[in-house]
Amino acid sequence: MARLDLDGKEIAPITICLIGGAGFIGSHLCELLMAHTHHSAIVIDVSSDKITHLLEKSCSWSNRIEFHKINIKNDSRLETLIKSSDLTINLAAICTPADYNTRPLDTIYSNFLDAIPVVKYCTESNKRLIHFSTCEVYGKTIGSFLPADHSLRQDPNFYILKEDVSPCIFGPLEKQRWSYACAKQMIERLIYAEGDEHGLKFTIVRPFNWIGPRMDFIPGIDGPTEGVPRVLACFSNNLLRGEPLKLVDGGKSQRTFCYIKDAIEAVLLMIVILHLLCFCLCYK
Repeated sequence: MARLDLDGKEIAPITICLIGGAGFIGSHLCELLMAHTHHSAIVIDVSSDKITHLLEKSCSWSNRIEFHKINIKNDSRLETLIKSSDLTINLAAICTPADYNTRPLDTIYSNFLDAIPVVKYCTESNKRLIHFSTCEVYGKTIGSFLPADHSLRQDPNFYILKEDVSPCIFGPLEKQRWSYACAKQMIERLIYAEGDEHGLKFTIVRPFNWIGPRMDFIPGIDGPTEGVPRVLACFSNNLLRGEPLKLVDGGKSQRTFCYIKDAIEAVLLMIVILHLLCFCLCYK
């Protein structure tokens, strides 16, 4: 259904540039955009496997979605595609533990250095950016960082994460898994600085363990033979092979999970609200 302004006139659809838009999150977001909006999508990724069904000519949405096989690290087309869009959503990242535990250099490049041009082009062309970061930028909670026998370790207040208050506690340099969180925090700080100094309009999203179809890989089945997937994929891997479930920290470690369909509905609301807000500002 078309969205109308206060005078009953249709609000024109927009073009959204989805960087990394053919991955786990991006493929679900593309489906939702096609099914529930009139917006168009320019999808940038290194593979289209997870959105092939949307690109087929027989699909009724194929005229509203286009795919560009681009590695944003070294492709000059990125600038043109961002500038030709109304909104950019950056989902591109190396974000699986199997990768960032063993490839810290690639992790830093992917999550920080490679994202710099995206931020730059959005600033220069005055395009809003929705950037996907991670809950890992918070690092450890104060409670988990305290010594096991510390009197405050049992205080629940020290396990609460508050976006604009909580300190970011990372591990030492030799623990290279923290390269992911550190790189994500650095690009957040760059985005914030661009907004503060040059007027970049942005929204930062910090997912907490989104799960669902098309996520991660099960070693030897839909991904590399070697490697450790995330916890849910790890459980599936063990179940398929008839192996005991491997519990993190003996089962004491806690996680918050959100189903991808619920999470993507929240992202769609961000897009809709931003679209309506921008229209109202222009209308005034």
